[in-house]
Amino acid sequence: MQIFRYLIIIFLITGPGQVFAQINLHRYTSETDTFYWKKYIHFAEPKKLSLKPFTVKRAKKITEQFLAENLALFPQFTSDSASRFGIDDLKKSLFPVDINGDQNPDVVFSGYSGGESDMVKIFVNQGGHFELVFEDYQYITRFDYVDGKLDRLQTADLGCCDAYLWFTRDYKILQEVPAPAFIKGKQTVIYKYTEEPRAFLPVPEPFRTRTDSLMVRASAARLNEPFNPHLDTFGNIVARYRAKASGVVLAIKNDDKGNAWCFVEIFPDTKPSASILYDTEKIPTFIRGWVSILGIELN
Repeated sequence: MQIFRYLIIIFLITGPGQVFAQINLHRYTSETDTFYWKKYIHFAEPKKLSLKPFTVKRAKKITEQFLAENLALFPQFTSDSASRFGIDDLKKSLFPVDINGDQNPDVVFSGYSGGESDMVKIFVNQGGHFELVFEDYQYITRFDYVDGKLDRLQTADLGCCDAYLWFTRDYKILQEVPAPAFIKGKQTVIYKYTEEPRAFLPVPEPFRTRTDSLMVRASAARLNEPFNPHLDTFGNIVARYRAKASGVVLAIKNDDKGNAWCFVEIFPDTKPSASILYDTEKIPTFIRGWVSILGIELN
């Protein structure tokens, strides 16, 4: 009954999908490397959050005071070896905010790390000095307050150069004394050319795989060619599973042949047997992509 119910939802919220032509494997070129990804709307990269609305009064004066004591912590802005950025750039990257609600301005640094990626650092005002309590790559996407205190934040890491995965990391802040603790929660990864659903379900629906075999794809289509040497995969395949997995369904759509596909988030308790996903071994990571509805059971 549940499958039938969701097939009705599919009909209501989606129309026919795009038509994808098959490419002969022997005709692979750099042009076909992204051929399929040009046929649908991709997810937009995680949006960087402006921290200006969170800054306290007298922000400029506080920034000057912070730098007078802590300039040595930012050699990437002060080095004489032809740095790309200078002190003025550093000042624009500092945001005096009140993290713990004690009315003493803390400081968030969000900017150039000295390497290829940007960096986020948070310093808590301890009266006579500032203590570094948090750092991560690359920028903040969420900054949630509860009762005047920072409760949660999220960072996004798009990598650099030829990186093709987007990571987001969620943190819960425990307001302890003498300094808040940042507890890492959920890390999510998505391939940057993943198809964006036209509509999401109001409430994510739990699922489990029917068998110990599941294919996760970048789009709602069964494309097994051409071979992509850059990603070392075929067609739109993102990951393969050889053990039963579970997760939640976030959206459902029909392809042009009437086949139902689910955009899912797979829990990290089962790892893929093969994938294009890097940097997911050390930290449990929730994987997002498209799977055939025939391969899963809705709980």
